[in-house]
This record gives sequence, structure tokens and C-alpha cells, in this order.
Amino acid sequence: MTRETENAVLLLVGLCTAIIVVTGSYSRYVKPTLLPWLACAAVLLIALALMAIGRDIRRGSAHDEGAHRHRSPIVWLLVVPIALLGFIVPPAIMPSAVGPTVTDVSTDVLSHPFTPLPAERAPTLSLPDVLMRVAQDSAGTLDGRLVTITGFTLKQDGRTYLGRVVIMCCAADARLAQIRVGGPAVAQMASYPENTWVTVEGKVPTGQQDSTRRTIPLLEVYRASQTEPPKNPYAY
Repeated sequence: MTRETENAVLLLVGLCTAIIVVTGSYSRYVKPTLLPWLACAAVLLIALALMAIGRDIRRGSAHDEGAHRHRSPIVWLLVVPIALLGFIVPPAIMPSAVGPTVTDVSTDVLSHPFTPLPAERAPTLSLPDVLMRVAQDSAGTLDGRLVTITGFTLKQDGRTYLGRVVIMCCAADARLAQIRVGGPAVAQMASYPENTWVTVEGKVPTGQQDSTRRTIPLLEVYRASQTEPPKNPYAY
């Protein structure tokens, strides 16, 4: 690869990184807390590329390496996937493409009291937060509490689940968080097609604590309503 190609690829990577930061599509690849690092990386890459290009222009390197005339232009095809990164936003990860959030962990290490829920009637919680409280909360903060959760419908083995794709760091480590639904509104939820986004109100029955997270807990749903997919479909 020639110096000119190297500099062009470096500049293009920086520009595409800047584009996904400005447009917000970076959230399809990494969690939002990494935004400052992406912005810094974009600025650094663009600066390094411009410095390298300026240095080569001053040195006249394009005329010093005669071998460049014999390089195949096919090397420029390397920039195609990089350019696509900046201008094509990939669809959200489908639940079937990720694995369930099941891990072997120690009960002694992870069981601890969680902070109490807000005093409002049905506080809004993320699905991962609910699952973490079910598995690890020694204070029973969910006991008898009505909570509001948003997610998409899943159907497996004749049962209906509420799911959410969770990103730990980036899209490569995406996992599926899910909770089985029952209660008065289960028939309504079962009538929805798969991947229908819904907001539900329900209670988690007590006695389901499992720090190994090998079992899928139950949510008794009392009210469910369809909702528009969120701008960012992932949970963190």
C-alpha cells in the first residue's frame, strides 16, 4: 500500500467516525458512554492524516517513489467498507442474533441490597435492571411493587416473553434479556406479533431470586399497550 493510500484510508476512517458521532448512529455499534472517546478518536485520526498528507506534500514523496506507478488501483477498494460505515446505518440487532444473558456467578459475591424504588405508583425500570434486582437484590425492593417496563414481545415454546437487547460495551457482545409474562394481560400480549414494542405495568412475584441467572423470572402483567420503537433500541 502506498503512502498516499495509507493517508487517504486514515483520513477516511477519521471522517467516518466523525460522521457516526454527529449523526448519532454510533449507538448502533457501542454504548453511549463511549461517545467522548469516539469523538476524541475522530479528531485524532483526522489530525494525524492531515499532518501525514502535509508532510508528504512538503517532501514530494509522490515523485520520489517510482514504484508507485506500478501499484494496482484495486487497493482503493479497501476504502469502500470504511466509507459505507459513515453513510449506511445498520438495522438494530435482532433477538435471534444474540445469546441469552445466562452466566455462572457466585451468590455470595453478587447478592446485596439495591437502592429502593421511587415512591411513585409504577416507577419505570429498564428490563436489565428488573432482572438484576430479581437475581441479586437481598433487600426485596421489587416485592409488592408495580413497575413499568418497555420491551418487545418474544414467543418461545407457547409462552410469551418481554425482551430487550442489551449491549455491555459494543454490538459484538450483545445479549438478550428476557422475562416471562403472565397475569391478566398475558392473552393481550400473546396476541401481538413477535417484536412488537410494548410498555407494560406489572409485578414480579417474590421467591424468584436466582443469582446464577439460569432461570427466566416471571412478570405478572396487569396492563400492556403498544408503543413506538425507541430511537435507541438497546439497553445498557
